[in-house]
Amino acid sequence: MKKLWILAVCGLAGLAFADLVIPQDQPICRLYNILQVIGTIAGVIIAAYSGFILASSHEIEARNQSKMLISGVVVGLIVIWIAPILVKNLVGATDVCGW
Repeated sequence: MKKLWILAVCGLAGLAFADLVIPQDQPICRLYNILQVIGTIAGVIIAAYSGFILASSHEIEARNQSKMLISGVVVGLIVIWIAPILVKNLVGATDVCGW
């Protein structure tokens, strides 16, 4: 019984140090890629609209709102594109959805 326990602990310890690989054909990767593309397209459209408002408006309040909108879009795009790299480094994975 004691040997079986030791083998189980060693096996689980080996799994803890195994490389985590999430292949690109997994549904979560497909969903993330779709959300990444939609988020990027929406971010670019919103940034373009906000840039147009920033360039054409003479009101200080509207200009400040468009600046804040552009900064929000930039932060959102950074989060969308950096998330797989952060997951890869925090979990210690070798491959997360092709990254």
